[in-house]
Amino acid sequence: MKPIYALFAFFLITVTIAFTNVESAFGQQVSDSLNYYKTLALKPQNATDLIKSENYFNKNYEKVVKTGDINIAIRYLYYMASIAYKKGEYIKSEEMAVKALNHLDTLKSSNYTISTRKSFYNLLGLMYSEQQNQQKAIELYSNALKISESPSDSAKIYNNLSVVYKAFDDLDNAQKEIRKAYNLIPRITDTITQALIIDNYGVIESKISTANGINAMNKALELRESVNDTSTIYTSYAHLAEYYYRLNNVEESKKYALKSLELAEIINSDAYKNDALGLLVDVSDDAYARAYKKLNDSLYASEKESLNTFALLKYDNSEYKRKALQSQLEKEQQESRTVYAILIASFIALGSIFIYFILKAKHKKENLQQVFDTESRISKQIHDEVANGVFQVMSKLENQEVKNEVLLNDLHDLYYKTRDISKKHSDLSTEYPFKDHLDELIESFNDNATSVIIKGMSEVSWDHVPQLKRVAIYRVLQELLINMKKHSFASLVVIMFKKENNKIRINYSDNGVGSELKKGVGLQNTENRIQSINGSITFETNPNKGFKVKITI
Repeated sequence: MKPIYALFAFFLITVTIAFTNVESAFGQQVSDSLNYYKTLALKPQNATDLIKSENYFNKNYEKVVKTGDINIAIRYLYYMASIAYKKGEYIKSEEMAVKALNHLDTLKSSNYTISTRKSFYNLLGLMYSEQQNQQKAIELYSNALKISESPSDSAKIYNNLSVVYKAFDDLDNAQKEIRKAYNLIPRITDTITQALIIDNYGVIESKISTANGINAMNKALELRESVNDTSTIYTSYAHLAEYYYRLNNVEESKKYALKSLELAEIINSDAYKNDALGLLVDVSDDAYARAYKKLNDSLYASEKESLNTFALLKYDNSEYKRKALQSQLEKEQQESRTVYAILIASFIALGSIFIYFILKAKHKKENLQQVFDTESRISKQIHDEVANGVFQVMSKLENQEVKNEVLLNDLHDLYYKTRDISKKHSDLSTEYPFKDHLDELIESFNDNATSVIIKGMSEVSWDHVPQLKRVAIYRVLQELLINMKKHSFASLVVIMFKKENNKIRINYSDNGVGSELKKGVGLQNTENRIQSINGSITFETNPNKGFKVKITI
């Protein structure tokens, strides 16, 4: 079992504890707003917390730089570096830390500068550990240890060193460092720090010999529960689940893995949830799930190793030997700029493709709207100019008692045809319920010769269907019913509506004469309309077997 996210959670907790030194070093009163965003930065519950705090500190950092307040600028740089670290943006995090160290170089040596420098060394150590750069991480922690002034500070650094060695399976050195931290516990008053060291001590001892370590891990859990520190309790559960898994005690391992998942849900951390689910997969009976977990862990490890290629070793602890590293730094900076250029170019390309499809969809929608607007305009023009004109002529002829009945009949036919054309292409009022529009349409085709039955129409929430789609559905059903009257001579028509997930399915069938399928203008129009709203339509007909249509929108 490789607890990748458990290691990340452990590092996250270590960063938060290490930062206590920075807060005490700054020794300045912070505002409520700053405290709020500091909490979001150091103990985020989700990605939104990181984004909010990042925006806040980026904006305020520029302000304090303009005012020349170096101390506040260094504080904000720590938060910004910590946020970038948690987001996996190691290059950016390192840049922030290096910038802060450069600021510190301009200040006189004092307790404040020493403590602050030590905190940045700890952060950089975590960063290089995450990037699988063991040598650089150990070097940073060793330099931090040189300027450590309290037992608590030293114990944390020894603990961090043991974590680095443990991550690279160097258990002998991991044991040496954690025992140094463990021996300092009597001189440490902070319960969380005590539990951190005792838990890590138990984990390392249990890896060397499975018979050892369990008492220490249980003790750490008791301490964490005594102060109700949820995130560190989660870490204890995860370590206990891993311990019992190595002993093949599936029942106990699963118990603690489930507790881990329950806490991860409470904390609402995706990283914790992923880790807890990984623990449960390892103890499951599903061979496929275990194989998937093993492959996923391997891919994740490979991805993290590749990050080391882009590490920027810009600053050597305390001295950083800048002249000796200058040539190497310039080369790495050029590689970094190349990577940035490629990423920016890729982003622009993807953005262009996205915008193209958005504009294409918008253009398609506008064209469809223009078609409906044109139909409505033609309908109104036919009604206002042609139908009304014909009606006036009919009225005059009737008033003059014209006896030519053939002419009158022809004018009547012409009037009703223009009225039908106008009605066929008239606009659908959005103030009038769409269901009533459909009822009215279908009712107009119900007569002594034909029964039109409709089912499931009330199952569809028509108010949530866009107007363009509603108009298309109406026109298509109208065309199918007109086609039925003209060609099918059906005595029974059934139209069924059904809502499936986010799709609307419409099945039309009649018992008309049927025919060999030939798409005339009418059927072609229905197909074009459905396709214009990204739907699908199929026709099925044979002589003497009626006519069927299936529509999906």
